[in-house]
Amino acid sequence: MDRIGIGIIGAGDISHSHLLAYRSRANRDLARVVAIADVDETRATAQATTYEIERTYSSVEQLLADDAVQAVSICTPPFLHVEQSIAALRAGKHVLTEKPVSPTLAGLDAIAAAERDSDGAIFSGVFQHRVGQGARQVKALIEAGRFGRLRFGLSETLWQRPQSYYDVWWRGTWEKEAGGVSMGHGIHSIDMLAWLMGEPASIIADAATVKLDIAVEDTSAATVRFQSGAVGQIIVTVNAQDNRSRLEIFGDDLQAVSSESPYDPTREPFRFSSLDSAVAEQALGDATALFPDETKHLHVAMVHDFLEAIIERRPPLVTVDECRRSMQIITGLYKSAMTGARVDLPIAPGDPFYSGIPPAGLGLRPVSQDTEGT
Repeated sequence: MDRIGIGIIGAGDISHSHLLAYRSRANRDLARVVAIADVDETRATAQATTYEIERTYSSVEQLLADDAVQAVSICTPPFLHVEQSIAALRAGKHVLTEKPVSPTLAGLDAIAAAERDSDGAIFSGVFQHRVGQGARQVKALIEAGRFGRLRFGLSETLWQRPQSYYDVWWRGTWEKEAGGVSMGHGIHSIDMLAWLMGEPASIIADAATVKLDIAVEDTSAATVRFQSGAVGQIIVTVNAQDNRSRLEIFGDDLQAVSSESPYDPTREPFRFSSLDSAVAEQALGDATALFPDETKHLHVAMVHDFLEAIIERRPPLVTVDECRRSMQIITGLYKSAMTGARVDLPIAPGDPFYSGIPPAGLGLRPVSQDTEGT
């Protein structure tokens, strides 16, 4: 079998994760990176030298015209994701796009339309927390009914980012980063919460810039009602004194708690608890039997699913529809924070927040900075 020719669009920091994933033992017999494009030619050349890539380009159009490129990884800043995903799909390339896939629900629908109109091209978003051993174990046990009815879920992203982090030209803005910490940092944990808990029905939230000098929020908190009747809580901040993430799922019969690893809390098995200790022990044994292999590198497994989806001509794990669930929650979070009201989900195309965040005339309410903490 000929290996799939890969083009990397964007030679920034996240491209390293993709390049290493394509070169990994799991994927190197399935694909090879043949080209990389970046408007900064020096950066593209440096990546090409490091990873032994044959060709460099200074534009997306040049890379997409390369017949040796059959699939692309989009690793550019968020505001370019929709435009470049659509262009690649129209060029007949399979597409793997980093988060956030789109700044709006309208953008997701535009990508879906381009995928439908393509001649069999496959689109996948990058939500690598789903492929962690712990995540797959918990998902399988939920689907088998081992948790009983789900009642509550908790998603926490408690990180530290100094003001200097936002010195990068595209960060900290609605136009370029497509939102604040809810979109850029908490999105993986929010996706996991929705993937495990089910379709959201409504949300009430607050979001604010409480410390940093940026145009978007540095902290948010939300409560989600799911269609099942379960409740979820989402907390995101970059004003912590360390970096931790945690996901907890509570059912009538079983509870699961992830590790607190900041960037891959689902990679390791979750800790199971139950009022009946035998139930927890059995769950752990069954989970281990279902998925016994440790997930060492989440991007490796994410890329592997993308490549196998191309080869097997099947939908990938993270389709456009799968991206839409977390985007509904984040859009609803921003709408609630900006309007002060509970928001029913899903948000429909006629809603101002469907095609723009924030819509004209709306924004986050300012927080008073006049008093010192005691």
